[in-house]
Amino acid sequence: MFQKKGDKDFMTITESAVVQRIRRNLRTTPYMLRKARGERQQVDCGRYYVIDAELNALLWHHVNLEAYGRELGVLRVNESVAE
Repeated sequence: MFQKKGDKDFMTITESAVVQRIRRNLRTTPYMLRKARGERQQVDCGRYYVIDAELNALLWHHVNLEAYGRELGVLRVNESVAE
């Protein structure tokens, strides 16, 4: 689905597609993107968080998928995440 924002065409990507892209990118690292399963965990860590599997430690909490995807380079300039 394309949306018009200014002079550029933006393509809307689903949240699950972005999660898959991020997980594929992190596959070669000890980091893992995880989704909170309970309400208590969601309050503490946010909906998505990143852990280090080797250290068994929480690295980043309350991860913004769009910002993290852009940081990793899995989202193009003309893509945005559906709400």
